[in-house]
Amino acid sequence: MAWLSTEFYFYKGSAPCRAVWMTLKAFNVEFEEKNVDLLKAENKRPWFVRLNPQHTVPTISDQGCVLWESRAIMMYLANKYATEANQYLYPKDPEERGKVDRMLFFDMGTLYHAIKEYFAPKIHQGMSPEQEKENLLKTSLDYLDQFLESGGVPYLCGERITIADIAVLASITELDALEYNYKCFGEVLRWSQRMKENFPHYKDCCLEGVEMTKARVKQLEDDLKKQMEKERKASITKK
Repeated sequence: MAWLSTEFYFYKGSAPCRAVWMTLKAFNVEFEEKNVDLLKAENKRPWFVRLNPQHTVPTISDQGCVLWESRAIMMYLANKYATEANQYLYPKDPEERGKVDRMLFFDMGTLYHAIKEYFAPKIHQGMSPEQEKENLLKTSLDYLDQFLESGGVPYLCGERITIADIAVLASITELDALEYNYKCFGEVLRWSQRMKENFPHYKDCCLEGVEMTKARVKQLEDDLKKQMEKERKASITKK
């Protein structure tokens, strides 16, 4: 393909990467896909560390401007590439933009943080989630449920989708990938269904990554079971 000025370094199994991918699509940014396989530690290779010393994805290089941290990238893309037709995704009005920023930071510091904390053992080792940390996740989802109920509008910040909805949707897809049931949070469930039905880039940017995470976690769980069975048999033999 022809060289493009915007390069997007990502891993489909990463929820923050899915958020940036959907944002690129929403603002009609032409970009070159640069898959970084985290399972092969490609993000630790010297060429990538030179690009991003924190060696995290997503990362973009846009005409020489290198950025990482998904919400910062999303805000940058909105500031640079929004047109009159899609400015509603990140409104210019300070009050309306403040509402979007608030939800972006809620997603980063509360919701997605809780998801990572609770599921860390499962994602990295195939072990059961840390049950004592589930309250943090439930509290985060309850906050989100209340935000949606009190707002009285279809989306997080009003009548139209914003980049805050895109970011939170990406986090919710991580719950889908980890098969966590959030049906008891009715407003969250209805909002997520609305987003999945109405946001045109959801399927292309999310479904494959969700399945990748499901498969990876299942493999970890299977490997752990085999290791535990091997250790059990070894202990019996010693007796």
